[in-house]
Amino acid sequence: MKANYHTHTKLCGHAVGMSEDYIKEAIKNNFETIGISDHGPIPREYMSDIDYKNNYLEYQMDNKVFDEIYLPDIEKSIRKYSNKIKIFKGIEIEYLTGHDDYYRKLLSKLDYMSLGVHFFEMPNGIYNTYDLMNKETVYYYGEQVVKALETGFFAILNHPDLYMMSYKNQQDEPEFDYHCEQVAVRIIEAAIKNNVYLEINGGGPRREKIRVGSTMQYVYPRDEFWRVVERYKEAKVIIGIDSHNPKEFYDNVIKDVELYSKKFNFKVLNDSDSIINKG
Repeated sequence: MKANYHTHTKLCGHAVGMSEDYIKEAIKNNFETIGISDHGPIPREYMSDIDYKNNYLEYQMDNKVFDEIYLPDIEKSIRKYSNKIKIFKGIEIEYLTGHDDYYRKLLSKLDYMSLGVHFFEMPNGIYNTYDLMNKETVYYYGEQVVKALETGFFAILNHPDLYMMSYKNQQDEPEFDYHCEQVAVRIIEAAIKNNVYLEINGGGPRREKIRVGSTMQYVYPRDEFWRVVERYKEAKVIIGIDSHNPKEFYDNVIKDVELYSKKFNFKVLNDSDSIINKG
């Protein structure tokens, strides 16, 4: 790997270190490019108090921290290390409909935004992607992804197969069925249409593997999803470390993810800054 655009900081509430700590590791491991992309702020008034709490947003940075700590921290690192590595300002953020002016304002302060759908809108409120998924909820997940990508705000779709992590059949077993495949097709085609990179995520392999049929797999990335990606020669794929600890920035887990990506018949583009696209 020569580039990573999925890097968190302690400001998200579940990571350690600030931008400099990760940049030093990237330089040590001969990376040419790093994007800092912690979880971006979602205003509290965009959802109910219970949804805000249940989706752990109260632990993440708010707009004040974003403007007064996060951005200045990255800018300080850019001044200090830009002669050694390309550094980009980004965020990973959820998408909620009806607030495009807000996302547009955020993007004006950044080099790029990544989409991470950890929760999504349903008719009766917000649903968390880590909760039990079924054929109804996966379609709503897919719909949220497509709506977000259609805005043109996002350069990368982080862990696009996250919806598979908690999807089970009637026998309470992980499965990739017709519904999951249809959602995969919609996501992949929307990514292609809107020039968005699909991310093979390095965070999933830090979790315990699950049995899918006769094989043991990562909870994500999931083989079945990436086999669908193989059908689309136009699809753009990137590896994202999803780094939450500088000590794990480029360890054996991430090297295993690199090997994992090689078993699929597509090119993984991870040595270029061409993903930087403000839409």
